[in-house]
Amino acid sequence: MFLKNLKNQWLSGLMVLCLISIGTIDSQAQVVYSASRHMTRSQVWLSFTNSGTSSMHYQVTPSRVMMRMSYPGDLYSLYALLGTEEFVEYWGDKAWGSSQQKAFTNMHSAGEGVLVLTNVGGEKYVSVTGPRTPTEDVIPMNYDIANSKEASWGIQSIVPNRGVGPGTVKSNWWQGATPQSADPANLRPYEIHNFDYGIYPPVQNAGEEIHITQWQTQHNIVVTRKAHAWSHQDLDDFFIIELEFENRGGQQLDNTYLGVMNSMYVNNAGTAYRWGHEGGLITYRRSQALDDHYRYSEAPNFANNSLSGLSPADFQGKYIMYQWDGNSPSSFEEDTGDPYFSDVEVTAFPGSKSRPEGMPIAPAYQFMAPLAFRNAGSHMFNAADAGEGFVDPQGEPLSHWYEVFGRRNIDDPTRGALSMAAQYDFFTSPTMDNPPSEQMQWEDMIFGPYSLAPGQKAKIVLAYGFGSSAEFDINSQTGYANDITRWSWNVGDVGPDARKSLLAKGEEAMLQHLSHAQFAYDNEYQIPNAPPDVDFFQGSNAQAKITLTWSDAAEKAINPEYGQADVTGYRIYRSIWQETGPWELVGEVSAGSSQGGTYTWVDENSLAGFQFAYNVRSVASPKSSWAEGSKTHADLPETIRKHLMENGLESGWSAAEQRMIVPGSPILAANDAADNLETPVVVVPNPFSLAQAQSNYQGTLKLRFVGVPHQAKISIFTVSGDLVAEINHNDPTAGEAQWLLKDRFLTGEATSSAYFFVVESLVPSSRGRKTKGAFIINR
Repeated sequence: MFLKNLKNQWLSGLMVLCLISIGTIDSQAQVVYSASRHMTRSQVWLSFTNSGTSSMHYQVTPSRVMMRMSYPGDLYSLYALLGTEEFVEYWGDKAWGSSQQKAFTNMHSAGEGVLVLTNVGGEKYVSVTGPRTPTEDVIPMNYDIANSKEASWGIQSIVPNRGVGPGTVKSNWWQGATPQSADPANLRPYEIHNFDYGIYPPVQNAGEEIHITQWQTQHNIVVTRKAHAWSHQDLDDFFIIELEFENRGGQQLDNTYLGVMNSMYVNNAGTAYRWGHEGGLITYRRSQALDDHYRYSEAPNFANNSLSGLSPADFQGKYIMYQWDGNSPSSFEEDTGDPYFSDVEVTAFPGSKSRPEGMPIAPAYQFMAPLAFRNAGSHMFNAADAGEGFVDPQGEPLSHWYEVFGRRNIDDPTRGALSMAAQYDFFTSPTMDNPPSEQMQWEDMIFGPYSLAPGQKAKIVLAYGFGSSAEFDINSQTGYANDITRWSWNVGDVGPDARKSLLAKGEEAMLQHLSHAQFAYDNEYQIPNAPPDVDFFQGSNAQAKITLTWSDAAEKAINPEYGQADVTGYRIYRSIWQETGPWELVGEVSAGSSQGGTYTWVDENSLAGFQFAYNVRSVASPKSSWAEGSKTHADLPETIRKHLMENGLESGWSAAEQRMIVPGSPILAANDAADNLETPVVVVPNPFSLAQAQSNYQGTLKLRFVGVPHQAKISIFTVSGDLVAEINHNDPTAGEAQWLLKDRFLTGEATSSAYFFVVESLVPSSRGRKTKGAFIINR
């Protein structure tokens, strides 16, 4: 409320604000956001820096290079124009004219931070790394990876010969790599890839992608953060963070508290679509969107969503904080879940109207919960951590929230209005009641107090994730849940009450995902192995159909849990919208049917050059047993057990490496069949429409005549027989020609109508041979 009151006393308030700003600048560490790394293996995409930050800073433009808790992760989660060095290589950049997703931003955070609260000799200090800029005590460190347990981990991941930048190395640590040596501020997180095409994870007790960062705080407490993520479809809705706090100083640190601060923002995508672009930089400028429900399970007044079918007892003792979209008072209609309605959409984003009316844009529940923080009681360390001698906290976790009223009006203790002692006292105060209604806030979870002698460590393990009703929308062909985008596309026509009931099931899915995270941690990350990634290439054939090719490497891979190869086939999925879905199963191929070790699959319902996204998933045989670490198949969460033993595990789709989208229009090479007009000439797109993204080439006025002789005359007529245009095609390398809708005088453009065309071959072997057809333009 401090900054809010300043508005009522403008002149004097401005002076106070300036003084506070100066003090804040002097007491803040500078963050090099371009030195971040992006964790993109699961559906939850996030960026880290060695300054302890993650996601973006809600008010610092350079931080737009950071992923912002994107779910499901997509290309527009990242503002790549600001100089990031990694990410788009797997499928290339997307043109602005086709960016439906620019208003479907999927970003759910304005930043996260780690808190260290000390009280030494009566001097209280609060070290925090976010959501605001880190405090001045935060010093990035170079994690000694060469002498760590991760020294032998990792694969040198290289971009395959597709997309942008083939040959680019995507991980920055593997066995034999050289440790970083740079100015501490420019040190990057270590990014370890425990995956590659055609193999199972080499390290069985780690995530598929691991990020490691380290920094020092006041009184020489060193924080090491390790993040684990999976594309495994039963573990891809969350990631796990391990935080270790070591007293490397010479003082006894009693009354020390440790924790995290979050800034959940479930309805960010709905904000961008309706009230303006919040996607690139979450600024809280759109007060209409401050309408989320927030809950902490241990708050005295906790009550869950009554529509979910769960009760408060299902949450007690889990220490889970979570958030979901509510009904904005600024909406005339009931807008829980932010249903899409084209008549209220902001006009700033081209192409975004290609989604169904009523589709929920903010359907997910967002959560964070501890998995372990002590040696006895609930939330116990797993066997590996139990042997490390971590110090226990002397109390139960605390949690607080602070309301967001606007971009410069956030009531958090670290805003500069409170002394360090007052901040310490606030963070260590009792857990607060949950908010009574929809709003927006930041929130924290505090563990302690700890007594850390020199050399002692404490540890907190957390799961961050999402859950939605899509978890219970099962594809009968595969036994797996449909993706969240496909689920959302299919529920747009229900009424408000039915929509709210459907969305409420996300609360149950959230707890299911938390149980999966708990299982993974408890068993030291030893989980049933999903089959390997498939390295496929998207091309086109002489009929202008999209082709996918891949090798049989996955079916030769040995599953280390069973000592044998177990891939039985492949499933091909296609999305007609974006790489986040909606995914549709469009083909299946049995293992062992390759030609010379290579599979080729033709999408007969496609046209080359259109913005289809594809994903080829390997499928493993169902298993009759499983045992790893201290667990067997009897201990598996029900969904994981069913997928392993009844359906057979299917590889993932969430990571950039696992899917491909090519928005360009590849040229069809000249060929004998086209030269002799032996195959039909295809007009692409037909019909042509600028209003539909799948009916134009990224917003350009272009039609392609595919399958024409390399020397040909193409005549275009109106339905009344008037000649509109002539194309004289003469290119020995191309079996297609393009028309930019210009008339034959180059003074006008073709209008909405039906047209006929005649193709006449000028190739000597077929000179004079003709074919004809028709197409429609609907501008």
